[in-house]
Amino acid sequence: MRVLFLAFLVVTSPLRLWSQSADAVATAHPLATEVAATVLHQGGNAYDAAIATHFALAVVLPRAGNLGGGGFAVIHTGGGEAAALDFRETAPASANRESYLPAYSSLSSLRGISASGVPGSVAGMWELYARFGSKSLSWPELLQPAILIADTGFAITPFLADLLNRYQEDFVASEASPFWPPHTWIAGERLAQKALAETLRDIAMAGPDAFYQGVHAERLIAWSKGWFTPEDLGTYRAIWRNPLEGRYRGQKVFTMPPPSSGGVALLQLLQASEQWPMGRSWDAHSMHLFAEMAQVAYQDRAYYLGDPAYMEVPAEALVDSSYVATRFGQITLDSHQSLLWEQMHEHLESHETTHYSILDSDGNAIAVTTTLNGLFGSGQWVDGFFMNNEMDDFATQPGVPNQFGLIGYEVNAVAPGKRMLSSMTPTILVSPTGVKTVLGTPGGSTIITNVFQVVLHHVRYGESLQKAVDHKKLHAQGLPEVLYYEDGALSKRQIKALERRGHSLEAWKQIGRFQAVSSLEVAPDRSRSGDSTGWIKRQ
Repeated sequence: MRVLFLAFLVVTSPLRLWSQSADAVATAHPLATEVAATVLHQGGNAYDAAIATHFALAVVLPRAGNLGGGGFAVIHTGGGEAAALDFRETAPASANRESYLPAYSSLSSLRGISASGVPGSVAGMWELYARFGSKSLSWPELLQPAILIADTGFAITPFLADLLNRYQEDFVASEASPFWPPHTWIAGERLAQKALAETLRDIAMAGPDAFYQGVHAERLIAWSKGWFTPEDLGTYRAIWRNPLEGRYRGQKVFTMPPPSSGGVALLQLLQASEQWPMGRSWDAHSMHLFAEMAQVAYQDRAYYLGDPAYMEVPAEALVDSSYVATRFGQITLDSHQSLLWEQMHEHLESHETTHYSILDSDGNAIAVTTTLNGLFGSGQWVDGFFMNNEMDDFATQPGVPNQFGLIGYEVNAVAPGKRMLSSMTPTILVSPTGVKTVLGTPGGSTIITNVFQVVLHHVRYGESLQKAVDHKKLHAQGLPEVLYYEDGALSKRQIKALERRGHSLEAWKQIGRFQAVSSLEVAPDRSRSGDSTGWIKRQ
């Protein structure tokens, strides 16, 4: 087996490349970016690099990178083929619509065993390799960097040290866990994860069967005390879907279909922004229209979107231009208008997801958003990794918000085998000249509005990709009826102008943590807390 040496310099400042032939990477951690760059240098394509990156993030980004979670990927090949990969978690057979109702159960959708859905990441990466991998690098070779980092350890960043110190008391882990017992973590301290390295070695040798069957499946089942069954794990499959496709100012937009809500809402917002006079700059008037449009899109999200295998989900109808014109046509230009939400309460979705964007010199592009849901998922550590708490993304109690403030109805109610609704919005833009822009972000319920604003600033207002990423963001979702703004996003004059229009405002320290690349530029999110890095190579 060839050794993939990690020897590339990654960057945290923007680089521009005046050629449409480029390898470009942006991830949430320097080592993950380095792994992707190494794979591309060794002859792998963007999809090989994405697989290696995913497993590397499972090691170096335990708060969100994962084996115990799931996600979505949007793909656009150099030959023009577009695809969407759904490796979202599923509800186990033991879960049902009454599982989390206080009158019937004491189970929690946030903490403990019952918070976890069946993980999809390993199956998803295998599907990506089988369909789009170059095969110039074998499956074991693509996992080798992650195994090496897990086995020998890596120096933790100040950001990770701070998170571990704040959240480790909530972890449920055995003596085999490197996160137990709790202690004061220090930046630069070396974190080795021997149990994770062992699990990764087995997956490298035997593929997904090592995870969903055999000893690792037995460990998950034993840990779950019956919450997971052999059938739950053995029958899990990642699903190939047709991406949603739209157009915005001459650009083709490829994004994720349900059970993501992000693609539908993004295409609605892009169309509506053309319907209404947003203005030539991001002024208070444009911000007002943005907030009004966002609450309409999020109401449609709650009413209509869920797993299409369980109920008719009218995704194409929701992004139809005539529907958007009518649905968004009642927005008022000069005042905030409250929407009627039937038996609904506020909910804000967890921000602890991660995204990576990769483009290779052959024009192959992939945007991947993956998550454990909350920080370190459910806090339950098993077999080397943290488990997700994705069950809270269902409408566990229809009409009642989850941990992130989002509301759901029957379309997103819990059912065995069902995939929970998500806001993750991996997206690829293709310009008329062939320039591809690959983008996405973590941020829970703010993902959709964050992606929209980057596209708006980059395409409509003509800002560089890096400037669009660095731009301070806003967020609105109808419930709670608040226009959130990132510290520094609004001037005093803009705050007063928005308040005069009837908006309630609330400042947030940070919205999103973007990772974007294009054929011309790499744009890691360098203006917000985290360890985002990018890498680009001229061909």
